Amino acid sequence: MAKGRSVGTAVVEEIAAREGVKPVELDVVLHDVIDADALETLTDATDSRKGSTPLEVTFPYHGYTVTVDETGAVTVEES
Repeated sequence: MAKGRSVGTAVVEEIAAREGVKPVELDVVLHDVIDADALETLTDATDSRKGSTPLEVTFPYHGYTVTVDETGAVTVEES
């Protein structure tokens, strides 16, 4: 995740870049698929999770499989 961007923004921008459109042009709103605030909370809690089992959240979005890990890193693969 780039500094200064929320996890949700990073997801939407990555999908939009792959689709060749602006983020606002995507026809599926991220909040309709997953609670982006909850994703943010999970990645913000990294300090309290040190030494714990690694955390990943995977979900489908706009024809892609998106994985977000506990550091906020976003991985996108075509479904």
